[in-house]
Amino acid sequence: MHTHASTALGHASAQRPRTGTPHAATGRFRQVKTALTVFLLGLFYIAPWVRWTRGGESSQAVMFDASAQRFYLFGLEFWPHDLPLLLGLLIFSAAALFFVTSLFGRVWCGFACPQTVWTDLFFAIDRRVDRMLGRDHPLGQWAKTGVHVVVAVFTGFTFAGFFTNIVELGPQFISGEASIVAYVTIGVLTFTTYTLAAHARENVCLHMCPWPRFQAALLDPESLVVTYQNWRGEPRARARVPLRPEIATLDSSAYIMPRVANPSVTGSNAATTYRGDCIDCGKCVSSCPTRIDIREGLQLGCIGCGLCIDACNTVMERIGRPHGLINMAPELSAVGGCAGKSVRIRLFRAKPMFFASIMMVTGSAMAWALATRSDVSAAVEHQRQPPFVKLSDGSIRNDYTLRFSRLGVHDSNVEIRVEGLDGAAIRLSNSAQASFTQGARRSFSDRVMVTVPKASVPKVRVPIAFVITDRETRAPVARLETYFWGPGGVR
Repeated sequence: MHTHASTALGHASAQRPRTGTPHAATGRFRQVKTALTVFLLGLFYIAPWVRWTRGGESSQAVMFDASAQRFYLFGLEFWPHDLPLLLGLLIFSAAALFFVTSLFGRVWCGFACPQTVWTDLFFAIDRRVDRMLGRDHPLGQWAKTGVHVVVAVFTGFTFAGFFTNIVELGPQFISGEASIVAYVTIGVLTFTTYTLAAHARENVCLHMCPWPRFQAALLDPESLVVTYQNWRGEPRARARVPLRPEIATLDSSAYIMPRVANPSVTGSNAATTYRGDCIDCGKCVSSCPTRIDIREGLQLGCIGCGLCIDACNTVMERIGRPHGLINMAPELSAVGGCAGKSVRIRLFRAKPMFFASIMMVTGSAMAWALATRSDVSAAVEHQRQPPFVKLSDGSIRNDYTLRFSRLGVHDSNVEIRVEGLDGAAIRLSNSAQASFTQGARRSFSDRVMVTVPKASVPKVRVPIAFVITDRETRAPVARLETYFWGPGGVR
């Protein structure tokens, strides 16, 4: 009754290309994969062009300013002393990756990994060129290479745009006035994008990436992975061979091995009395980005993208059989006494909950750190070589190094005073005054000299405090505790 599909789907070996572009699949997983690819690529390519007003000036919303040691994310600004936040973000991201993997297998690899996203883009380019020119057109490969190079260059240019003003980078790049760092960055990213996405492709997942080697340790018997339902699909034969009676209505209450003339032979060449649902069409292999055969079981090369599920479901529709011969399910659902039966999946189990607890602790700590983060960074360091200087009039001077930064404010005008020393005079190394302007770079560093007249010189070391005040609002900005060394305080 399925002879209408046997001609189109029957010859497996002829439809399993091991090289070239995978066949396009349509279905739920392909839709999710396409949506995520468009979103992630759009986020990467558009983010540097988004503008944001910062300090009264138009700038990039997202930028790593390496020269000023700043990272801007819309209204947020991060400095080197915010590195603990970066560490927390890395820990949170790793725990989230492990949590998702323990529940759903390698969905990161299949949907969000940069190698997967760019490779999927290049696969789409290849298919589009084949549709426009024809698969065997002599100019097809040249056209593909040309588009690949353009995309790779634009990728490198966009990446460099995260570290400099991308609006100015374009004209500078074309005129040759860009910095050597920009040219090197664009060149390296262009080369790696073209090499990995246009040529290496699935070999990165199979041979270069270390993640598949240890991700198996994160899985457990209840993890959802791409699974071929062996109990339902075997033995494989053409669609015109009758179905096994026990799966004709998908009654899997008893797993009965079908009668096979030669049990050691499987596939379309097996002389079978009955067949399973798999007609050995090879669509699951030809649509797989890494060219594996999921019917051989969960493998290192499976990235969990689910495209083989879409391809198989399409075939099942054509031959009038239910979906799910290949599905996302625990591996135990396809073997042994669990074959064909519903396997209970517990969300609250050891591995996922361990990683979820790390996410909660790290996320809470990061939220608290962001909520209590000060917009002022100030530090004072006493110069100990020598600890004090005795001047000709008998007064004593201590020297300090002051570092001051203020987030989100340009041209901040502040003044410094000393508390805890009577008669102390304070000035900067390059000025007779005790005030300074923060400047457009929003950071200030200078030598500060505190001089105490002879009559008020302390005998020993005494605690003092530098108080930094905004000259316009008269509001205190920072208070820095330190010491002033007198002649008797040095041993």
